[in-house]
Amino acid sequence: MNNETKIHSQSSVSTNCQNCKKDFVIEPEDFNFYEKIKVLPPTFCPECRSVRRMICANERVFYKRKSDLGGQDIFSMYPSDTPFPVYETKEFYSDEWDPYQYGAEYDFSRPFFKQFQELFNKVPRMALVRQGFSINSEYTHRVHDLKNCYMVFRASDCEDSLYIYTALGVNNCVDCFNVNFSELCYECIDCNKCYKTTFSQECAECRDSMFLYACRNCSNCVGCVNLVNQEYYIFNQKYSKEDYLKKLENLKLNTVSGIFAMNKEFSDFRKKFPQKAVVSLKSNKVSGNWFTNCENVKNSFGCVNLKDCRYIYFAFNEEDCMDHFQWGDSSELIYESANCGINDSRILFCSQCWSGAHDLFYCDSCPSSSYCFGCIGLKKGEYAILNKKYSKEEYEEIVPKIIKHMSEMPYIDKQGRNYKYGEFFPADTSPFAYNETAAIDFYPLSKDEALTRGYRWKDREKKNYQTTTQSRDLPETIAEVDSAILNEIIECAEKDSPDSIGAFRITANELSFYRRMDLPLPRVCFDIRHTRRLQKRPSLRTIKRFCSKCKTEVETVYDEKYSPIIFCEKCYQQEVY
Repeated sequence: MNNETKIHSQSSVSTNCQNCKKDFVIEPEDFNFYEKIKVLPPTFCPECRSVRRMICANERVFYKRKSDLGGQDIFSMYPSDTPFPVYETKEFYSDEWDPYQYGAEYDFSRPFFKQFQELFNKVPRMALVRQGFSINSEYTHRVHDLKNCYMVFRASDCEDSLYIYTALGVNNCVDCFNVNFSELCYECIDCNKCYKTTFSQECAECRDSMFLYACRNCSNCVGCVNLVNQEYYIFNQKYSKEDYLKKLENLKLNTVSGIFAMNKEFSDFRKKFPQKAVVSLKSNKVSGNWFTNCENVKNSFGCVNLKDCRYIYFAFNEEDCMDHFQWGDSSELIYESANCGINDSRILFCSQCWSGAHDLFYCDSCPSSSYCFGCIGLKKGEYAILNKKYSKEEYEEIVPKIIKHMSEMPYIDKQGRNYKYGEFFPADTSPFAYNETAAIDFYPLSKDEALTRGYRWKDREKKNYQTTTQSRDLPETIAEVDSAILNEIIECAEKDSPDSIGAFRITANELSFYRRMDLPLPRVCFDIRHTRRLQKRPSLRTIKRFCSKCKTEVETVYDEKYSPIIFCEKCYQQEVY
């Protein structure tokens, strides 16, 4: 790191993002981290850096294709027209192929990223990412230790669950987003340690309840906001157990019409109550939103058990990391990377590296590897550059030269964005279209907006499903449904939406869950349900507001439309706890 940067590290510095052209601030703590890992400060702002990482991650889109090694039919995150070969996950880990056969000599006459792209288009990739054991959980992706799961994405240590995106330690949960250590939950968002809780958001340690928002340690409550340690409440009004049960029966929350009416009423009711500026549980010195057991974590979202981190998105159990999207799991010193975890350390500008990987730079899909630069698909690789093996001494001599070369001969993309050492992979390196990736979930753009910004777009192919029944003809309650529904192809109620796949089926495990929970069948496909959940959350952008009570300035993701009343931490505790 040069002297100028060291001087800057003593104070905050405002600079201009070369992508969105907006100013952003680099804090002294950021400079300290950059100096620790020996990289220059970024030229993209935090949001543009986040998007750049997310567009390399297809989280939920499956393609049916052939394995390029075994020839069998497989499901893959990569379509059949991907330039590189795609192997079934177990085949990728096998000894049937050698990633070093694609090794190339580094060419100092051409930009690094051009050489990396050539390698990227040759080396085989795993179809879907699964770590640990995967028992009866074939239709899952980016998961670790799953059992009896279906359509579960970005999850660890889960069992008997369906249609989940981002979860840790859940059991018998369906249609949830960012739910941790919970059981028998349905349509829950950003919830922790809940049991038999449905249609709820930002709750912790609640049970036997429905339609809760920001409640903690509540049981047998319906339609409530900001309650703590309460029981037998409906719309924040206390009832006796007998009256509660009578009122609950009248609400008919086991019917489609009852749930629809409650959804509408509760959405308006929620806004009458103060919203805590930052949602955190047992956390200290945090900014962003949705924290559990975090310490000194800034500008981050959806974090569990993090310490001394910044610009982290949906990670758990990591320390001293910055600019990391998804995972973690006992890792440290990760920077500008995506989907890295399980005892990783010193991972810079990487994607899909895990299981004890360390000291990797610009690597993709290199599990358990170390001391590699610009490598792809290495398994337990060591001292390699562009998949070519070197001795330890040769590697340590060449890498500094490559870093210097990347600054002297940067890669410039079609949008004129300049990529030197210290920047994540250029957007045009991603094999995915913008709307196939996590970016569309957390930073939604229209097709025209995405194309204007230089991202690819892929229109969803509408399949001509031969539906056997329509959503409007489904029964009001699950009690009216017999097992014949398992043979039906149900037309999605929003089949013309660009987010819909057009039709869906009910699985045996799903039907069993609905019966156990006395819940009616869904009327729309998983993709629509997923989109609806995300639309219930605020964006991942912080804004400045003033506490509605004490007028202290706060930083929050909740704008006035989402939450008309906002409270700082102190006022919220006085009002709610």
